[in-house]
Amino acid sequence: MNSKFIPLTIIIVSILVFSTVFTACKNDIDTINKITEVQDLPTFDLTGLETVYSDSGIIKLKIYAPKLVRYEKREIPCDIYEKGLFVEFYNRSMLVSGTLRCNYAKYSIKEELWEAKSNVEINNSDNNEKINTEQLFWDMKAERIYSDKFVRITTEDEILYGEGFESNQEFTNWKIIKPTGSIKIKDE
Repeated sequence: MNSKFIPLTIIIVSILVFSTVFTACKNDIDTINKITEVQDLPTFDLTGLETVYSDSGIIKLKIYAPKLVRYEKREIPCDIYEKGLFVEFYNRSMLVSGTLRCNYAKYSIKEELWEAKSNVEINNSDNNEKINTEQLFWDMKAERIYSDKFVRITTEDEILYGEGFESNQEFTNWKIIKPTGSIKIKDE
């Protein structure tokens, strides 16, 4: 084999490799920022959460959750309860007036909006009523609970079904948006 041919081949291959490497390594500031961005890292991660919300010394609600992860640097800061939560609501006498249970929840901090998903159940002890659905929203600013999913509401004397519902946050004044099935009507 020609000895002059081998070094020339090595030189040509080396030039091609180096030119490819150096042209691929350009410092695009947007790419670097995306790679080094820590926006989606949690601010904190809690296990075994138990917290109390009160107003003027009166307990409003207690939240229990196996795990809470807070993301403050996201575009929409939020708390994620990936293992679900259990909430106790208290009346003015500081007695439990209702509960909420779900397998997953998300709280959007700025909007003060809760989303509960997967086996959502609300119980109103005062009215002896229960609602079951797969997704529900609680807008704390508007003091409103709503869903556009299938719902089942159990009262003392009937079970109602439908698509979607709206309620005040105490779950004392509610309506099913698209009721289905038979409904009892009181004769007056």
